[in-house]
Parts: sequence; C-alpha cells; structure tokens
Amino acid sequence: MTINPKAAAAAIEEYLRPATFPVAVKLSGEEDMPEKARRPRTSLGHPINICQGISITRHMGWTLAFLKEDHACAPSFVILGLAAEPPELNLSRVVQPLFGETAEACTLTNDTITRLPLGKVKSIWLAPLARTGFEPDVIIVYGSPAQVARLIHSALYRKGGAITSTFIGRNSCACELAAPFLEQKCQVVVPGSGERIFAHTQDHEMCFAIPWSLMEEVLTGLEATHKAGAMRFPTPFLGMRCRPSFPQSYRPLEEAFGIK
Repeated sequence: MTINPKAAAAAIEEYLRPATFPVAVKLSGEEDMPEKARRPRTSLGHPINICQGISITRHMGWTLAFLKEDHACAPSFVILGLAAEPPELNLSRVVQPLFGETAEACTLTNDTITRLPLGKVKSIWLAPLARTGFEPDVIIVYGSPAQVARLIHSALYRKGGAITSTFIGRNSCACELAAPFLEQKCQVVVPGSGERIFAHTQDHEMCFAIPWSLMEEVLTGLEATHKAGAMRFPTPFLGMRCRPSFPQSYRPLEEAFGIK
C-alpha cells in the first residue's frame, strides 16, 4: 500500500468534499489502543454504541478506542464477535415483533447479517482519517447519495462489476465494519434505525465503507472519473448552463432591454 491516511483524506476532501471527517477504523485482535485515544467509559463515564463513537469521530475529530466494556449496544456484542449469542436470547427473539411479524421472519433477516468471528476483534479504534496514527482496516465515508454514487463509480473504475450490499435497516455496524473487514469488498450502507436515534445520523446521509486494502484503487478511480468529467461532486447540473424560460408577460420587458 503506497498511499498513506493523510494523502487519502486529502484526495477525498478534494474530490468529494464530505461534510464530516472520513473515519479510519482499526479492528485489533489485541486489547490495546492507540496513543492519546479516549475510551468512552473513562472519558464519558459510561459505555456508548459503536455508531455513536463513529459519529463523535466524524463530527468532533476524537480518536476513540472501544474495548468490550465500552460498548452499550447488546446486539453489537454478537455482530462484532464480543460475546456468544445466547440460544435463549438470540437476536431473532430480541427484535420480534419490533422488526418482524414472526420469529421465522426475524431469523431469515438475522441470518443475512455479517458477523465477526467470536473473539477475533478485541478492540476497535476510530480516528479521523487525516489524523490517524495507525494503519486502518476500514475507511467509512459519510455523504449524500450523490457523494456515495461518486465512490461507487470510483470503486468500479478499474475492475468493473457492481457493488453488492445487503440492507436490513438496522445493525449498521455489520455493513460498516464486519462486512468490509471480512469480505474485503466495498459496501454501500443505508444507516439503520439505531444509528439515526443514538448517533444522530441525518436523514440525508448514507455511507460508503472501504477496506484499506482497496483504498488506493478507489482513489485512483475517484481522480480518474473526476478528470473524465462525466460526473463530479458537486453535481454539475446542466440547468445552470441552459437558457432560462420566463412567463410570456416578461416578453415586452425583454424586448425593451434588447434580450434576444
């Protein structure tokens, strides 16, 4: 990997101009943390959800480290491999009837959720990409649908194909962290209900998760497609260059001013 986090952040800023910092994520197999990182339980006095941590990092620029004790979201314990799923309290039972009419429907949905293997990740580090002091595993970029579309163009530029993602409207951490880390593929993410309620992710926001192993490829595509000019961000709306059309009652005034 020849690109560094600071250069990657600069390229994203130049071509995408996201409203919040891209987030660098390290999924560490050790119970450790980067220098000067804050732990939610010690810095805030209580555990929080990982989606809240991502929002704190992308809005406020904090470097955070989550150990098991820093997590507040019980379903994420299972998704992030922090604890085994109790048979009598499996996720299907927990979310029924909140998100499914029957236990069977909930099971079918939950079976699609990508999960980290139990015990594989013992700490999760979050930092603004431009200021990260570690090599990340996943980069998360939040933006509008137009910005996410540009990242899709970029990810497909070199090899083609399509971005394949799954959407269940909840448990965003599975798509943002587990899937890109395990599958080493980019993911389009529609932020879920918990992320909106607790992490204040806005109604106009989506996000795009990129394995660090693909970051250089995505940035190459981002620059190349920008220079090709078919689509950029901000969107180059054609209407700004078209001749405007006014009501017929304006015509005498246009003639008086010599507008043709």
